[in-house]
Amino acid sequence: MIRILVFSFVVMVGGCTTLQPDPVRNISHTIPPASSGALAETADKLRLPPGVTAAMPLSAAQEAMDWRLALVDHAITSIDIQYFIWSSDEAGILLFDRLMQAADRGVRVRLLVDDLALDGSDHNIAVYSRHPNFEIRIYNPGRVRKSALGGIGEFMLYFRALNRRMHNKLFVVDNRFAILGGRNIGNSYFGLSKKYNNRDMDLLLAGAIVPEISQAFDKYWNAELAYPGGAMSPSASIEELPERRKVLEMYLEQHSETLSSYPMQRQDWKNLFKLLPQRVDIGKGHFLQDIPVSHDGRELKLVDMIDQIAGESHEELILVSPYFIPTEGLLESIAEQVSRGVKVKILTGSLGSNNHTAVHSHYRKYRRKILAAGAELYEFRHDPSEHIRAISDVPPVTAGFISLHAKALVADRDKVFIGSLNLDPRAVVINTENGIYFESSALGKDLATRFDIMMLPENAWRVFIDKNDELRWESSEGIVTRQPARTWGQRITDFFFGLLPIESQL
Repeated sequence: MIRILVFSFVVMVGGCTTLQPDPVRNISHTIPPASSGALAETADKLRLPPGVTAAMPLSAAQEAMDWRLALVDHAITSIDIQYFIWSSDEAGILLFDRLMQAADRGVRVRLLVDDLALDGSDHNIAVYSRHPNFEIRIYNPGRVRKSALGGIGEFMLYFRALNRRMHNKLFVVDNRFAILGGRNIGNSYFGLSKKYNNRDMDLLLAGAIVPEISQAFDKYWNAELAYPGGAMSPSASIEELPERRKVLEMYLEQHSETLSSYPMQRQDWKNLFKLLPQRVDIGKGHFLQDIPVSHDGRELKLVDMIDQIAGESHEELILVSPYFIPTEGLLESIAEQVSRGVKVKILTGSLGSNNHTAVHSHYRKYRRKILAAGAELYEFRHDPSEHIRAISDVPPVTAGFISLHAKALVADRDKVFIGSLNLDPRAVVINTENGIYFESSALGKDLATRFDIMMLPENAWRVFIDKNDELRWESSEGIVTRQPARTWGQRITDFFFGLLPIESQL
């Protein structure tokens, strides 16, 4: 009762609107795999045996966007998409516009996005959801809208519930192909950000695992926390949709120079599809995700599987995580691996390459403990080699720096985990996550080689302790005695964030 009274006070003080507490949710389910069309034909040409999955890394930023556009442009039945972030920038608008075009062709589009970093007005979301073939749902939205003060007050009142965010990422088209990995939707993930671009990693998937991913998407789509976009603004009308579509078209025209490396209109991508059978690796895939509960409990199936991958290592374990704050038991597990003769290599972000300084401020406290556990520790450089830049930037954009965003584990170069999971408390304990565990020596060797390149001296700093018991950083530029950073301002910010008791929320 007290919470209700306080919440009412917050709403009145904020002078803001609130969402309907219990809107009507239409239950819908995945559509069976398409039996015709370019995607079905391409998948069939892979000639995969029952129970087998094909995977291809999407490492370069442009390739990652091209394959998303290609799948959408050739969709004939369904598109199911789930992301933590969908930005209203060039990359986000380009892909969103293509989704609207697919819906115009009769393709059923379901888009689920988390509310925390929602980039778009409630009214516009409701307008787009009026399209008969396009529906948006917002995951775990705050009820207080259009007021920063009211939103902060509500978050503090219902911290435990609103603090749990959906960090999952998936992209499924015609129930034939899927894309999973670290990328959200926005400029920095597809080489178009002038501030920084991400060195990221996705997997393009076909075969047995795709229907499994689609069914997993349904659990989130039909969950109580998935709020119908059409209810975000009851006053929204389908008559407003043509005008909103014009706004999208005008935006793309105005930003055509930035987007010049990407096709602005629907394309025939069959030449891209022809190359796929020679590029995929075959193996057994297992899709993993946390359950979409509000806050009372957490299914640890995904984290347990990652522990199993590490435990099965015999020779080598590669951990790649842009945000690395060891949770309970991780350092002990690393030390146990090393004691058995396993070579453990960790790649994370340096202060210079990190786009979330607060996370780095609390990671740096663990450097000595990580090294004491016996692991090799590498920190990705913000100014890597031209090779890394070439797959992170997309012309005509050259970013100010490159940031690490890939999340992966590779055990013995034949077992792989790729997904949304960072190795930090927020990912492991608070948020929901997803990913794929894949058994394939070909894919394992491929990814391990890519990560080895990222740990070369021209791309990363090797962290070590010298004979005087001092931390040192070594790269192709030599050895430095202070953690590498882009600016003094970044060092000052890093220092103050380190003083705050926020590690459990990072």
